[in-house]
Amino acid sequence: MDTNEKYKNARAIIVLLAAFITHMLNLKYERDLLTSLLILLFVIVIFTLISSLAIKLFDKITKMDNSKKLIDETIDSQEQDDDSKQ
Repeated sequence: MDTNEKYKNARAIIVLLAAFITHMLNLKYERDLLTSLLILLFVIVIFTLISSLAIKLFDKITKMDNSKKLIDETIDSQEQDDDSKQ
């Protein structure tokens, strides 16, 4: 299963959580509507980028781990073959 499919909702949850926290803080500090919306837009864009990069990085790390396991298994099987030939 591809990481993007596996974590497709993670990006939305992270962005919505950040937007919710920003909205609550804007209400607490009684900011005017335009300022509040601009801050909210900025937070949504920034957290969308951050979560997209994090998922891509996680996907790359996972693929590196999988390829390392495959290489290790190949080396182990070759060593076992060499031992059985001797």
